[in-house]
Amino acid sequence: EAVVSTQSTGKEDEIETLVYEQMALASSAYAFSWSRWNADCGEKRMIVRAAENLSTQPVDEDMRKNYSCEPQKCYTLKCTDDDDDLFDEKLEETQFHPDLFHCLKEGASSDAIAAMSSTPYGFVDNISTWLFATKVLTFS
Repeated sequence: EAVVSTQSTGKEDEIETLVYEQMALASSAYAFSWSRWNADCGEKRMIVRAAENLSTQPVDEDMRKNYSCEPQKCYTLKCTDDDDDLFDEKLEETQFHPDLFHCLKEGASSDAIAAMSSTPYGFVDNISTWLFATKVLTFS
């Protein structure tokens, strides 16, 4: 008999809503995953791993970056999930942004930006519904 255990990271609804909406908007060009640092960064912040992916192939883990998301600020973190400690330092030559979507656009290729710009509303709505239903970043 298999036992499945999940643990909630206890995030506030506001940050969950903002991040899941932004993930849905970018999901046609980005692959997302949970960061091990998400559980350690507090209730008002989420750390998301993401990498541009315009194919059906899995993303190489080395291509993923960590993004720190707060209600009014998002930025690319210098630390990775391979680091021993979480350190809150912005990746050099990147900017602070008001949300995850604009943060991802900063490093996106022109093909990724075109894919995000032309994504049908129904696709974004379906991904958003799925993210809110499963709360993939809230439970680990």
